Amino acid sequence: MTSLENGDVLKVQQGATQASPDTVLRVDRYGFIVDERSPNGVAHSTASAKEAKKLERKRRKEVLKENSRLEKWQAMIADWTKFQAKHPAIAKRRIRKGIPECLRGLMWQVLANSRTYSAQNPGLYQQLLQEKEAPVEADILRDVHRTFPKHILFRERHGSGQTSLLNVLRSFSIYNPEVGYCQGMGFITGLFLIYMSEEDSFWMLVSLMNNYDMEGLFKPGLPKVRQYFFQFEALIKIFYPRLFAHFEAENIHSSMYASQWFITGFTYNFPFSIVARVWDIFLAEGVKIIFRIGLALLKLKEDELLTLSFEPLLNLFKTITNDLDPETLINTALKLKLTTKQLKELEAQYHRSNSDSTPRPNS
Repeated sequence: MTSLENGDVLKVQQGATQASPDTVLRVDRYGFIVDERSPNGVAHSTASAKEAKKLERKRRKEVLKENSRLEKWQAMIADWTKFQAKHPAIAKRRIRKGIPECLRGLMWQVLANSRTYSAQNPGLYQQLLQEKEAPVEADILRDVHRTFPKHILFRERHGSGQTSLLNVLRSFSIYNPEVGYCQGMGFITGLFLIYMSEEDSFWMLVSLMNNYDMEGLFKPGLPKVRQYFFQFEALIKIFYPRLFAHFEAENIHSSMYASQWFITGFTYNFPFSIVARVWDIFLAEGVKIIFRIGLALLKLKEDELLTLSFEPLLNLFKTITNDLDPETLINTALKLKLTTKQLKELEAQYHRSNSDSTPRPNS
């Protein structure tokens, strides 16, 4: 999908259940609706002229910066495999800074190696679309309209975006019946559809299961989620022992606030500017960034979390990103001294515990 700049205006035809016909919508650069305008184009905005000018200056600065980076990226991806092999540190650094918006869909497919599956299975997706029966179709239909409802692509009930989302999820459930469908898959698939075609999104989903070990996040019983909870609890104890003790005292477990973090990779209810950056890094480096972001959120909110009791704690987690700067969060996450070895050791410890319930690290 072609990227949009902040403040771009789209005129869209709405159905009877939507806003009035010919409503003009203002969307951000990712396609999310910023405000709705009346048919005469007058914005319903409470921002002052001074604030608007400040935001516009910031936007222009960001665009100029990204245009400068775009030239480097275009040269780099001309032969990505060769560049990455020759300059791995540079490639890693540039991905961590953020893939340019207009190249994101292409680069995600390159990083995930998803087009290999497509090339090896020509015509398969079209065959799956023709299948008449999908056992979990009713579950998918129930959830489709809940996925990114404020995004221009998915806003219209039974529109092209929701239809594509249904097609991908339905086809995947037939392709991989062992995984089938789980609610969190909708947001991940929706994320892909924002940046690429329906079929490309399907093969990205296949790649996630095969190359990123994500099947366990969606299989019955969510076995991988339970493992991640155990690892995350242990990491809280290592990095923030006071906070770990406070959570213990208040009987707060990571399953109460971090389920969607791990199941959807932060695609659910997080600022999209954070989501896109997290997925740049995730597809390049793997699941460690998910733990890093979770730990960074706790670090940035630690002082406040330590003052709260059970209910206020859980309420804070619902709005934890409201006042966070995406760059601050990403930088804080990447500075954490978390190693792959630590995660592997904690994974082994989890499996040794051989418990049916989610174990917690020893206090």
